[in-house]
Amino acid sequence: MYSHSPNQSTTSLSDIEDDDVEPNKSLFFGGVDQALVVTPAKWASKFGIFHPRISAVEHSPVSHLPPEVLIHVLKHLHNFRDLHNALLVCRAWCECSVELLWHKPSFSKLATFVKMIDILSRGDQTFAYAHFIRRLNFLFLGPEITDTLFSRLAQCDRLERLTLVGCSSVSDEALARVLPHCSHLVAIDLTGVVSTSDKAIVGLATSARRLQGINLGGCKMVTDEGVMALATHCPLLRRVKLSGVELVTDEPISALAKLCPLLLEIDLNNCKQITDLSIRDIWIYSTHMREMRLANCVLTDAAFPSTRNTTAHPNSSPFSTSTSKLVEHLPPLILSRSLEHLRMLDLTACALLTDDAIEGVISHAPKIRNLVLSKCVLLTDRTVENICRLGRHIHYLHLGHAASITDRSVRILARCCTRIRYIDFASELSQLSLINAY
Repeated sequence: MYSHSPNQSTTSLSDIEDDDVEPNKSLFFGGVDQALVVTPAKWASKFGIFHPRISAVEHSPVSHLPPEVLIHVLKHLHNFRDLHNALLVCRAWCECSVELLWHKPSFSKLATFVKMIDILSRGDQTFAYAHFIRRLNFLFLGPEITDTLFSRLAQCDRLERLTLVGCSSVSDEALARVLPHCSHLVAIDLTGVVSTSDKAIVGLATSARRLQGINLGGCKMVTDEGVMALATHCPLLRRVKLSGVELVTDEPISALAKLCPLLLEIDLNNCKQITDLSIRDIWIYSTHMREMRLANCVLTDAAFPSTRNTTAHPNSSPFSTSTSKLVEHLPPLILSRSLEHLRMLDLTACALLTDDAIEGVISHAPKIRNLVLSKCVLLTDRTVENICRLGRHIHYLHLGHAASITDRSVRILARCCTRIRYIDFASELSQLSLINAY
């Protein structure tokens, strides 16, 4: 058996499909695909009855290998043509390689997908090919996938990863018919499938209890009902991307934090109904969190860990009065532990945040690599001085439109953070002498 750390992550659900060089290796956990078959494929009944198990290489040492060992060897053939050639060697090799060949069909044009659907619909199949398919990626087909074609996938009942990015022609009704049949789904990407609604997501959540990653970017019809179903029925969730899901509010986000203890990544960009309450729960309960994207959310300092037991000191900014009104009902968030795994935090355009919030973040997440603070207009040199505490860990820093930052703190940053690969001070070049600083 293989064990995997819960803090292993990839940056995108779609990225797990970008492993064409090694089609039989899973990148979802960063290791071996444990769900891959370890027993020979079963022939259709008529082939199993009339053809004895005869190997053309029965006198070869390889003919004495146990099937699970032969399958493990064949898994290292990363070229589909090589796998096809192995399938033609003999009956035993066919049984051990056919599922590997159908594990992840690829489609560069619609005609290829239609041909596969025709094969799956035939009654004289040599094998039950639909049961072999574990991954499907329609990134290159997009709007060409229609309800009629998509509905035929209901027979792929062992599907584990499904990428439907840009499949805008697929309706919610088709999703609601197919997804409940995919009880083995581990990851699904519905980015740009604009008709997706709570009905399809609830059906998915109640069936795919082992779901670990979902991307609903741009699915604006999804509401609290759908996200709450995911939190309730899918406790193994690790990556949840809700960018642009504007109807979602605090309640299901807090439920995700509390009911999904393995959560590694959450994307709430442009979820403007999210407030401090649910973000506080993420800091409290999501102990393995690696990436948080909160761009354009209306948040205050109260959403982030505090280093003090009192509220932030008054700020001379014209925003200070409105900020204090928003946070006066919430006590400072005091955490007794650090978030050692947090590597990426995006707070773009969270315009109400002050230096206190960033100080609290860095105090409790000392190994951040990518920090995005663009358009956080209240930040000053004090924030840059706190960022210096990240030292060699910080690699990417975005501070565009933070007009109060001066040369003094940037010089300190240059001396303390020697492994920065990218830094952004957009719109501040007239105030900063970056050439002299570096």
